[in-house]
Amino acid sequence: MKTTTKLIQTTLSLLAACTLNAAADQTASAPARPEKTTTGTILAVDPAGRTLNLRTFVLGKKFMLGSDCICTRFDKTPVTPEGLHPGQKVAVTYQDADGVLVADRVAVEPLVYEGTVKSINRDSHLFTVHSRLFDKTFAMASDCNVVLRNDRPGTVADIQPGNHITVTYETPDDQAVARVIAQTSIKYTGTVTAIDLEEKTLKTRSLAGLMKFNVGGSCVIMLHGKPDGKLADLKPEDRLVINYDEINGVNIVSRIAAATGETNSPAVVLTNPGAGY
Repeated sequence: MKTTTKLIQTTLSLLAACTLNAAADQTASAPARPEKTTTGTILAVDPAGRTLNLRTFVLGKKFMLGSDCICTRFDKTPVTPEGLHPGQKVAVTYQDADGVLVADRVAVEPLVYEGTVKSINRDSHLFTVHSRLFDKTFAMASDCNVVLRNDRPGTVADIQPGNHITVTYETPDDQAVARVIAQTSIKYTGTVTAIDLEEKTLKTRSLAGLMKFNVGGSCVIMLHGKPDGKLADLKPEDRLVINYDEINGVNIVSRIAAATGETNSPAVVLTNPGAGY
C-alpha cells in the first residue's frame, strides 16, 4: 500500500513538473507581436532611461528602447543609444504591447541636399548651397567626411564656390550639420582652343590630350573670385580649371575657373580625350 501511494505521489509530481515546463516553454516561445514602423524626428532621447521621444507627421510618440534594440547611423553603422540625438530623422520599428511602444530597431535616415556651393567660410566652418531658388546654410561637423570621385577621400579644401555637391546632413537643435560632402565631378586643367557660344561648347588642349566640353545650363563660371561670369567672357588661350561629369561619352561642365598653376589629376588621363573634337 505504501509502495502504491509513493508511486502515485511520484507520478503526480512528474505530471506537475511537466505541466510547469510546458507552460514555461510556451511562454518562452510565444510569438512576438506584429512589428510596425514609423518615421519622424527625434525630440529627446534618454540613453540611461532607454526612452525615445519622436515627433511624427501627426503627433508625438514615446518609445521604450528594448534591451536588444539595434540602433544604426545614416551610413548603416551600428551605434549605441548615446549616438542618437535630437533633430535626427529616424525610422523606428517597434511592437505595441498594450499601448506601450517597444522599439526593436532605430535607423537614422539620411537627409540629402544637392546644389551648387554659393559660399564657404573655412574659419566658421559654414557653407551655403544654392539649389534652384533656395539657399541652405550648413555647419560642418568636426568629423565631416569629404568624398571625391570614385570614393576617393578628400578635404574641405576640395570644396570650392561653384562646385556641384551632395550634402548628407542631420539637424540637431534645428541646425543643418553636414556629415558627408560628396564632390564627384572630374577636375581638368587645360588651355582653351575654341569657344562656340551658340552651341555652348569649349575645346581645350592639355598633356591629357584634346578635349571637348558641353557647358551645362547651371554651370558656374568663376571670374575674379565671383560666380557671375559668362561663357562670352572666356577667350582662346585662357588656362582654365574645369569640373565636369562624363555622361555616356559626353563631357558636361558644372564649374569653370581660371587656373593658377594647377595640373590635372590622374583621373583626367583616363577620361574621354578627343571626344567629339
